[in-house]
Amino acid sequence: MKSKLLASIMLIILNVSGGIGCAEAADFPSRPITLIMPFGAGNAPDTLARIIGEYFQKKHGITLLITSKAGGSGIPAMLEVAKARPDGYTISLTSANVVTVVPQVKPCGFTYQDFTCIAQTSLFTMGWGVLASSGIRSVDDLMQKAKEHPKKYSVGSPGALTAQRFFHMSLMKYFPDSDLPYVAYNGGGELVTALLGGHIQVAYTPVSNFAPHGDMIKIIAVSGSKRDPKLPDVPTFAELYDENLVFDSVYGIVGPKNIPAERVEILQNLFKEALEDPEVREKLDNVFISYNYLPSKEFGDVLKQYNDFFAEPIKQYLKNNK
Repeated sequence: MKSKLLASIMLIILNVSGGIGCAEAADFPSRPITLIMPFGAGNAPDTLARIIGEYFQKKHGITLLITSKAGGSGIPAMLEVAKARPDGYTISLTSANVVTVVPQVKPCGFTYQDFTCIAQTSLFTMGWGVLASSGIRSVDDLMQKAKEHPKKYSVGSPGALTAQRFFHMSLMKYFPDSDLPYVAYNGGGELVTALLGGHIQVAYTPVSNFAPHGDMIKIIAVSGSKRDPKLPDVPTFAELYDENLVFDSVYGIVGPKNIPAERVEILQNLFKEALEDPEVREKLDNVFISYNYLPSKEFGDVLKQYNDFFAEPIKQYLKNNK
């Protein structure tokens, strides 16, 4: 009798617990979501996050608390995300570069496998921008000037040991006599300010970061596999020098490892819905931000491909810099 009574009590407890779990999933999100970015405020990812945040608030009453934590090659920000409670209330809009390239360069307490992939949001065209008033007409022209005037020219980009740095190293093999050192900045906003102020002569960043400055900045090349439809007259590094000189900046949403699958699906669908909204797309088009949605699993596959692609160049770099 006692055993039957105990069994009945346990069944009730399990049913109640299951009901609570379902209720929590159905109510998610019931409070603000913190979105941490390993970049400075005012750059392309920040703009993307704020446009999506406006949609979430207007359409669903969901608040995105957007926090920019630049510096340290993105490590401090992503460590905070990795260590957060895996309940879906702390997520990050980050780049594939931060979670795949940086951990291979130096130990930082995480790899891309320590995060829950939620959704890919965009694929930014990366480009080299110079001041229109500089007189630099092309990459070849820049490299010739850098050869003739040592210590006068430099290229800047966010992050000290990032995919941009390794791309720059690969490109400079074609110009061994040109003096064009790499300078690291904390984010796109700081980088473009440095370019406009004449502290660097070239900025390497998503071309959307150049858009607010109109004709003041001239884009001399992009590093995508093909020309950007919005910049049809700007050549790619691949067509100029080597078909392997390709780098697009992939961005997406991740969270701590082990976020419940039902919450991942809810978040994934929210971002998909936002990126398919005509008003959101118009706003993104106006600032040269491309939307490129992929769901959780596919985004995870992209991160693995990204990780594997840079593995060999990074090993070579570390070997040569022991």
